Amino acid sequence: MRRFLPLLLLVLLCLPVWEIEVSAGGALCARRVLPSDGAYVVVGYVHSVERTWVEETYVADRDGLRLSKMRWQSFSAGLPDEYDYYADGFYVSELDVRVGSDLDYWFLPLNEVEVSVDGSVVFRGPEVPSRVRVRVRLLPLAVSAFDWLSGRGSW
Repeated sequence: MRRFLPLLLLVLLCLPVWEIEVSAGGALCARRVLPSDGAYVVVGYVHSVERTWVEETYVADRDGLRLSKMRWQSFSAGLPDEYDYYADGFYVSELDVRVGSDLDYWFLPLNEVEVSVDGSVVFRGPEVPSRVRVRVRLLPLAVSAFDWLSGRGSW
């Protein structure tokens, strides 16, 4: 039995788990194990031209990311001109658009970006022009456990 324990541990550490990963400027900001019922990812930012707040809400699940809601405060310059309702100073569109497993943004400091996963802010910034990336992917349990132990991930 003692001979098989290391092999069993190795097999367990190689098991794949679904995770949400947020990175900025190439650096990992957060990695979270994806709950079986999915998670909400909100990307909020100040629009570069209109200088008003925009929020995009995504549902992350094993199929990737789905844009479920968009809120914005003004029209023009690439913002939608149609909406479902107006509430609390925001135009709101309820959506159901699959966007794949990878979101890739380019933000400037003036965008004052905030990314949250299930209500917890995992990134604010950037301090310099940066690529901000959100993705859903399979990773070995060993990577997830290492991130959890180092404080960058959570279960």
